[in-house]
Amino acid sequence: MPVARLVIAGLAIAGCTKTFSKEAVQPNPLIHPVDTLRTSEPITIVTSLMNLEEPDAPDGYRDTGLVHNHRFPLFNRASFTMVSRDRLRFHVQVDHTWDTYADLRTWEVTLIDDRGHSWQPEAVEHARTTVITHMWDYEQRTALCDSKGRNARGDCYNLIGYADDGWKRRQPLGNISVYRGKADFVFYQRDLFSSQVRWLKLIVKRSGEAFEFTWRFDDTVAAD
Repeated sequence: MPVARLVIAGLAIAGCTKTFSKEAVQPNPLIHPVDTLRTSEPITIVTSLMNLEEPDAPDGYRDTGLVHNHRFPLFNRASFTMVSRDRLRFHVQVDHTWDTYADLRTWEVTLIDDRGHSWQPEAVEHARTTVITHMWDYEQRTALCDSKGRNARGDCYNLIGYADDGWKRRQPLGNISVYRGKADFVFYQRDLFSSQVRWLKLIVKRSGEAFEFTWRFDDTVAAD
C-alpha cells in the first residue's frame, strides 16, 4: 500500500465529553488503488481506565523481582474500504470493560468531509462483541539477602535476588477481562467520494466519550 503516516492523537475535553482524536495522512485511494478494493490506513487510539492494571511482562532476571504494574491498553480502531465512489464501509473497533459500552450499535456515528458534507450510516453490519481475557501468575518467592541477613521483621538488609521457589506458595491467577466490540458502518450517497476530497472524519460517540478518526489525503506521501 502507498506510504502513509500517522499523526499523534490528542485529547480534548468539552463539557463532560472526552474526545480522543487521531489522524492518518495517506494518498487518496481513488488515485492510488490497492488491489480490487481500496482500503485506508488503519487508525488506532489507545486509551485506558484507572482500575485496569496488569503486571509487566517478565524480562530476564527481573522476572524474580517485585511486581510492577502498567495500565492495561484499550484499542479503539477504525479503517475504511472504498467499495465504490458511492459507498464507503468503515470497520470500527471499541474496547471497554462494559459489554453494553462495547456494543457499537449503542454509539452515534457520523461521517464528515472537508467540503462540509455530513452523512449518517445507512446500515450497521456484522456487529459483534467478544470477551478478551488476560491472565497471569502472581508468584511469592523467597527473598535472597547478602551476608548481613535480615532484620527483626524478616526483611533483607540488602536484597540481592529472589529464589526460584514460587511453587511453594501458589497464588490464585490474576486476570483482566474486557469486551471488544466490532461493527461495519456503511455510508451510501451518489458520488460520496472523489479524487478531490481532502479529508474524511469519522466521529464515533456516546454519552461522555467520543473518538474522531481523520484521514487526510496527500499524494506527496506516496513518494516518501
